[in-house]
Amino acid sequence: MGNSFCKRRRDGEKEVGDPRDFHSSLNHALSSALTKFDSLSTYFGDGMTVDSVAKMLLREIREDRDFPFSGRMMPSQEEQLRKFVMQMVGKSYGLWKKGADPSGVKVAREEGRGKESGLEWASIDHYPVWVVDQIENYLSAEKGQQEMMRRELERTLLEKPLFSATVKYDGTCFGKLDNGNLSGRRHQVGKACESYLQTSTAACKECNIELVRAELSRVFDAELTPGSVCVWGELMCNPGYYDYLARGLAEKWICFGAVVKLPQAQDGGDIMAWSKKLDKHGFAHSIAAEGQKVRLFLCPALRQLLTKAGCDVTDDAQQSTHANLVASMAKSLAAGENEGFVLVFRRGNFGQASIRKWKNSAEGGGVSKRHAEQLKSLKVRDLQDLGMLDARIADMVETMIQVAEA
Repeated sequence: MGNSFCKRRRDGEKEVGDPRDFHSSLNHALSSALTKFDSLSTYFGDGMTVDSVAKMLLREIREDRDFPFSGRMMPSQEEQLRKFVMQMVGKSYGLWKKGADPSGVKVAREEGRGKESGLEWASIDHYPVWVVDQIENYLSAEKGQQEMMRRELERTLLEKPLFSATVKYDGTCFGKLDNGNLSGRRHQVGKACESYLQTSTAACKECNIELVRAELSRVFDAELTPGSVCVWGELMCNPGYYDYLARGLAEKWICFGAVVKLPQAQDGGDIMAWSKKLDKHGFAHSIAAEGQKVRLFLCPALRQLLTKAGCDVTDDAQQSTHANLVASMAKSLAAGENEGFVLVFRRGNFGQASIRKWKNSAEGGGVSKRHAEQLKSLKVRDLQDLGMLDARIADMVETMIQVAEA
């Protein structure tokens, strides 16, 4: 696609973040983490210590689904990671103290700025891993359960429609609460923040999140308190990626979901009662009992509500089945026309939803190679030849392998 995919590796270029090279992976993971926060000088200016800023970055790296060593570091590697981040943050603090880093956002200090919002948008797991899990669950079922599990697999991948399949943009996760406060991925930046990651926040100011809270209060038939709703979107801070500037997307705030602090049930009822109300009104969601929070995923009901509130909403690729979505979107993903896609779909028969990301092979510091190996390990054509797997599912898996290796 010409030079529009500026993040794609050149032929023969060493892949950054090769899982065999821990230090290279650290560099890639830290670079990725830094794109999700404002200038470090901003946090120092807000009174955060070197230790607290380092802990913020360490948490982001450990939770990064694209970091090849996430969840499986040896103690010695954990120590390398800690020292690596502490050294970088300490050096940045020294430069800030000398006044050598002028890139921090200059805003008036206000109440609430710098504190955690409590309504963070959690990282999204990878779609290829989910697909592998679905097929392996069927293959590992007890003999008497296999036919039932096979039928459920076919319904899931070939028949059930997705709630949504949307373009995944490459900006930074940024939120706006119903009380007007703006929020980075982990910390609030206040109402007066005019720029974040050297990108104007003006696009957020026009969105009426108070209207979103009022409408959700009606859905719940219970008043949501001020500050209990945060709409999240991608603040388009990377105009040079994926032709964003030419596509008119630079400095946009493109919304993709919301997090809501649920009210306490007056009758002491089950938290799942809130889930039933959301399902009744067509909202794709998942409930977190811890913290009494619900995450709202993009679906027709949320798209309509966010549009009514004046928000730009991420493009919908199509509403289809898993297999059809993979077949229709694979070519553009392999060509690197976008960072990826986000899929939202029903989780079992419980009324809640799941969300997964499917990214192009140049993203994620080499994680796509691991996905390709996991998909290949299924040996789907052998299963098809044995009459154990529908040919359409085998086609879907092989297409995903091609995307992962593109």
